[in-house]
Amino acid sequence: MDFLEVFLQELNEKGQEAIKLIKSFIENKDPTSIHEIYRLFHTIKGSASLVGFDKFKQLFHKIEDYFKRQMNGEDVITEDFMLKLLTVVPEVLKKDSDLTDNELEHYIDIIEGRKSPSEAKAYVTTSETIPAELLQELLSNTLSAENSLMREDTQNALREIRLVKQKLVSLLENTFYIKLRQVLANFEVLVMQEAFSNKKKVKFELQIGEERIEKKDSEMLLNMLTHLVRNAIAHGIELPEERTKKGKPEVGKIIIRSYVQGNELFLEIEDDGRGLEFEKIKQKAIEKGLGNLKPEEVIFVPGFSTKDKADETAGRGIGLDVVKNFATARGGDVEVVSATGKGTRFIVHFPIKTFLVRVLVLEADDLRFCIDLQDILEIVSKAEIKDGQLKQKDKLYDITFSCTSPRFAVITKNNKALLVSNLIGIFDGQVSSESYGMIKGFVKNIFVYPLPIISPEQFLKLQKPSEKVRKVLVIDDSVVTRNILGKFLVNFGYTVFEAENGIEGIEVFKKENPDVIVCDVEMPGIDGFETTRRIRELNKDVPIIIFSTLTSEQLSKGLEVGANAYLSKDEPPERLIRLIERFIQ
Repeated sequence: MDFLEVFLQELNEKGQEAIKLIKSFIENKDPTSIHEIYRLFHTIKGSASLVGFDKFKQLFHKIEDYFKRQMNGEDVITEDFMLKLLTVVPEVLKKDSDLTDNELEHYIDIIEGRKSPSEAKAYVTTSETIPAELLQELLSNTLSAENSLMREDTQNALREIRLVKQKLVSLLENTFYIKLRQVLANFEVLVMQEAFSNKKKVKFELQIGEERIEKKDSEMLLNMLTHLVRNAIAHGIELPEERTKKGKPEVGKIIIRSYVQGNELFLEIEDDGRGLEFEKIKQKAIEKGLGNLKPEEVIFVPGFSTKDKADETAGRGIGLDVVKNFATARGGDVEVVSATGKGTRFIVHFPIKTFLVRVLVLEADDLRFCIDLQDILEIVSKAEIKDGQLKQKDKLYDITFSCTSPRFAVITKNNKALLVSNLIGIFDGQVSSESYGMIKGFVKNIFVYPLPIISPEQFLKLQKPSEKVRKVLVIDDSVVTRNILGKFLVNFGYTVFEAENGIEGIEVFKKENPDVIVCDVEMPGIDGFETTRRIRELNKDVPIIIFSTLTSEQLSKGLEVGANAYLSKDEPPERLIRLIERFIQ
């Protein structure tokens, strides 16, 4: 271990110890901790000098001077100063090199009051290096799998491939996700600063497990939680004297807790303050023409406030509507529970995204679809049908789908049954977030085309496509594209006709009269634009979708010659289904 590693280790140890003592000073106002904090910062300053971290030395020398003046009776260390240190020190501890000139100036400006303490931040690493050891392991596993296949040892090859998959999933999760603990690492400092600014006493509890969120969501989540906590301190938690009169402890409490139910992450923000003023909210809602909404709903309407004039006490540019939008944009929601004089609890929840999903792939007549394994209660090989219901272990289940020759029954966790002709198997696949109706997503990597994942909760009756034959013409010179799109569309009940160039496509159109046309651009002979123009002369109503990779100029040309829509080949093919459904309906 070199001197730099020793310094960084000592910096973290002494810094964390100083943070604990600073928090203790703020809570207990114990002057005896001043000398111990000074000693820790003095040690860091000396060590920084030894390893050549001159900017570190300057910063901690500046901090040290404040404590010297306190101990010499020249000045008094205030709670406000200690809160500034709680903003600066945790950030400095994350450095593994000397401070830059700008960082040094920024931290000194905060300490000396020229800048307000920075708000809590999620420390998200945007670029991470993959350990060389892991790359070597992946190469070793890949070679082992390849050589096993050459020896026709498929069992060992499959084992090695699964090891590679596990390692890659772990790597991807660490790259794209961040633990909530990490996002909220410095949140207690924010609570202390807000409590001090509002002349209130607040104890903060973080009841967080190992839950994770996507890194791209971390900043917005932090802003949302910051707003809710500021609101709780400014408008919920009472002043110490008011709490004492009400028979409450003078120190208020704010809790942020997280937990998982099903496939959803729940976040609760709870305070023991005065609660929401429902009558005041109702009156303000009536004045604004929103009297038809409940108080628990109207507070999430953009711009709604019980105050006639906005203040700077809380909010800071973000309202409860943004809290609502954060949850709903991710397929979740937010609720509020409040009791006058007892406090308020906001419950934010949204689905957890995963890289892989394990599904059971089913066949029913000419349909092929799948169900998330977590949604399945039981698989029955010999189905007993009684009065139109499935009987299994003395229980009856409503049948929501049945093929013409059922051989298996799948009982889902919402106590419904599907009768299918074949169980293809259980597979892992990547999930596409594209969803609509009873389809909660698509799983890729099982076949060359994505399979729909059926949501048991959202369908009452899974039906086969309508009896009317819906025809799609695919014009593309790529046999791969025609093959993948063809099988994908057939799986959704469409009759598919194929053509490998524009001239052939026009002839097929004349003969088959399709409901929708999907056409490539770059093809031998006449291109997709000319093909579209000629088909449009024959039929002005048939929907034509340009399916290619185009520039904005090419896209404009496609629309000029009569195309109805454009979909990039870079987009997942499941979006094509939604586009086709829109035109047919």
